[in-house]
Amino acid sequence: MKVPLLEELLKYHDEKNLLLSMPGNKGGIGFLGDKIGNEFVNRLGFLDITEVDPLDNLHCPEGVIQEAQELLAKTYKVKKAYFLVNGSSTGNLAAMFSAFDEEDEVLVERNCHKSIYNGLILRKLKVKYIEPTIDEENGIFMPPNKENIYKALNECSNPKGIILTYPNYFGITYDVEDIIIDLKSKGLKIIIDCAHGAHFGVNKRLPKSVASLGDYVVLSAHKTLPALTQGAYLLVNKECSTLEFYLKVFMTTSPSYLIMASLDYARYYLDNYGEQDYERLIEVAEIWKEKINKLKKVHILCKNDLNKQHEGNITNIGQVKSKPEYDIDLSRYILVLPKGYSGHKLLNYLRNRKIQAEMSFSRGVVLILSPFNSGKNFKHIFEAISNLEIDNISEQIESKYFSDIPEKRLEPYEVFKLDGEWCEVEVCGGRIAKEAIIPYPPGIPLVCPGEIISQESINIIKDYIINKKSILGVESNKIQVIKTK
Repeated sequence: MKVPLLEELLKYHDEKNLLLSMPGNKGGIGFLGDKIGNEFVNRLGFLDITEVDPLDNLHCPEGVIQEAQELLAKTYKVKKAYFLVNGSSTGNLAAMFSAFDEEDEVLVERNCHKSIYNGLILRKLKVKYIEPTIDEENGIFMPPNKENIYKALNECSNPKGIILTYPNYFGITYDVEDIIIDLKSKGLKIIIDCAHGAHFGVNKRLPKSVASLGDYVVLSAHKTLPALTQGAYLLVNKECSTLEFYLKVFMTTSPSYLIMASLDYARYYLDNYGEQDYERLIEVAEIWKEKINKLKKVHILCKNDLNKQHEGNITNIGQVKSKPEYDIDLSRYILVLPKGYSGHKLLNYLRNRKIQAEMSFSRGVVLILSPFNSGKNFKHIFEAISNLEIDNISEQIESKYFSDIPEKRLEPYEVFKLDGEWCEVEVCGGRIAKEAIIPYPPGIPLVCPGEIISQESINIIKDYIINKKSILGVESNKIQVIKTK
């Protein structure tokens, strides 16, 4: 009898691909730096156990799990910290249910994680979307600027909080400290989805940590640290009596001790090795970045590239004028191709050379680097780019970008229980969307559930269809809309 998933997993492992994607442990290599990590890897198959003495209970910690979580809180300098074994999605949902009541009005980034959209429906929240910021020169989306955040805030009737993403999926950050302090002074609760920033702040050359700024901060430890997939942290600076109840609701009653042990190790790693290991990684990464850029085939973005594109955007916070100041995670590469070339084809090219990128976008790919990557790994990347026949990944169709938010007629939770019907794209003008319509790239919803489908949206959808671009929410030239009575 076949064991298809296990067989394919073993085959993938035997290929010895260079993992420049999640997880942060890089296929187990991240545990091999010291004796206790090696012991964990070597005994991995024998450590899967349940709640027995003296191993404590995640849902009522009084012993070693409680001690481990207290150490975690100390590392991130927060009031309380929790292990999450169902990924960051658990933390996002628990935070949203703890912070807000039904029908509260909440500001949300347009390109937030799927779990945030799910939370809007489950918690029955009223949503005010923050307009996305697009860097059309490089073909990527940026964190929301201050102008758009305050524009959304001023259009709210009774906002109760804001949910921010820091960094975005490209590892790009924005100076949000003043914004958060100001919003807190206005009485807003702050949730920060910091899934890609669990390592921030451990070294001065990395972006600032926001762990102490948010009321709730969610970190996907497994994305960048030596932790097993699904392992995440919830950091809390404003305690709420209902939080632990919601954590129990959204997390399994049979938590994996392997995941929890890896989360404990990830914190231990940051405390003991993080600063020097990331310093060494960034030094090596910057040297190879310069070498790769000199090939003139791709360009790896730096902080100056981002701020140069947006230097004219000056906004007000209260009475203070400020210019955007973007930062970028130096432990990842954003490889951008010249116009007329495909990032998706570059992804496939790298994959054929045993380099697994994290993701592709219109004109490039993202590589997640790690202190566990060696000089040999960087040489592998360099040689792959050096040998790239760039004409083989050409693509003359340019992607369209959009930032305007359609008129909202219903809240997402109101749409959820309404019947839908599939209609041809051409005749959907003026109808209310049942499902999100998300073109890739840029991966930002063009239309969200409950919003009116405009003629402009239809034109963009038709353009993606004609040019055979990926667009979620469209099937066989049809869109699901609210059924009319």
